[in-house]
Amino acid sequence: MTVISPEVLPELEHLTGVSIIHRPYQPGDVSGYTLVFSATDDHALNNKVADEASRNGVPVNVVDDPELCSFIVPSLVRRGDLMIATTSSGKSPSLSKKIRQELEERYGPEYALLADLMGEARAEVKAKYESHAEREAAFSRLLDGGILRLLREGRTQEAREMALQCI
Repeated sequence: MTVISPEVLPELEHLTGVSIIHRPYQPGDVSGYTLVFSATDDHALNNKVADEASRNGVPVNVVDDPELCSFIVPSLVRRGDLMIATTSSGKSPSLSKKIRQELEERYGPEYALLADLMGEARAEVKAKYESHAEREAAFSRLLDGGILRLLREGRTQEAREMALQCI
């Protein structure tokens, strides 16, 4: 990752894999990159960056200005392999942030364990049941059978045993 800016937060200076170029943006800076973020308080500068990126076929996200974006970045909750994303399509990042915080509270670390357990059970369910309806019923039993409560309580082995019973 490359950051081009005359001023950079001290936290960025020491990140591994981050290259800092201490100067203002110049025409041509987008060249050679596959993805661009523009996060300045200068609307005219953000417009220049977005225009150059567009002309060069480079996807660009202009923070807080969805009209200049060719893509948006969702607010993301990650629980192991489970990812839950929310977006307001750039209209209200603060709304997306609020919803993400609510999702973080609602979907705790036990959901990472549940996703892993469901992944393990999937092959067994597919091998045991031929029809889609039977498989759906087995997955419903897994999700509704109290396994999540056991995982939340840290009773992982009991949750695995219950999963086998549900299958």
